[in-house]
Amino acid sequence: MQAILEIAKLSFADAIRNKVAYGVFTFLLLLLATASALASVTMGRTELMIMDLGLGGISILGNLMAIILTIQSLQQERESRTLYVLITRLQGRWKYLVGKFLGLAAVLSIQMIMMCLILSGCIAIFGHIFWLSFVQACITTLFEIYIVIAIALLFAQSSSLFLAILLTLAMDIAGRFTFVIQQLGEQSDSTLVQFFTQGMYYLLPNLEAINLRNQAGYVANIPWHELISMMTYSISEIVFILLISAFIFGRKNLA
Repeated sequence: MQAILEIAKLSFADAIRNKVAYGVFTFLLLLLATASALASVTMGRTELMIMDLGLGGISILGNLMAIILTIQSLQQERESRTLYVLITRLQGRWKYLVGKFLGLAAVLSIQMIMMCLILSGCIAIFGHIFWLSFVQACITTLFEIYIVIAIALLFAQSSSLFLAILLTLAMDIAGRFTFVIQQLGEQSDSTLVQFFTQGMYYLLPNLEAINLRNQAGYVANIPWHELISMMTYSISEIVFILLISAFIFGRKNLA
């Protein structure tokens, strides 16, 4: 456990110093400023427009940060040979991946919370929404980011930075259309297509299953049992992906 925490601390410190995170965070501030400017000249529920734009921006930017920071962190440690030094001191390679996940999750949690607080401040300036459902949407968005970190760790083991980012983005996007993939398979007359689409439906992480952004602010609250169910699903997906990553990483030739 001590080794995992040490890896997590190193990953946290490295990600905090990374200029990419601050650049994307600055972009979010500009996005919220733009949303406020546009909303000020519109008719109707201005605060709801800002909330929709802001939550969408937080999700997109959070996903991009998770992908870039995770893959860049692992690739940099490989190039600097730090990865090999750490691996030789660990009794199991899986501890490196778990520690890396915890460290990056901590960094992105802090940034996501800051983004949500900034967004809530912008919303409060223009009006009132149902804040509980807004908070619940922020929580599920955070778990969505955790899943993306796990996916990025899986593909970050690729020798190519571009390929790792491309594969992670592809799975991220596919994870938002799993229901569509399943329906396309059901409408097909081919048994092979049906089998393939069903397999993709169950293997791909269903990121839309934990998306509450469309309901945030419009309803008083999401039933807590639904929120707990979404969090449980997210944790199970993270564990499943990390197990696959650990299996591949444990047998990968790092020489």
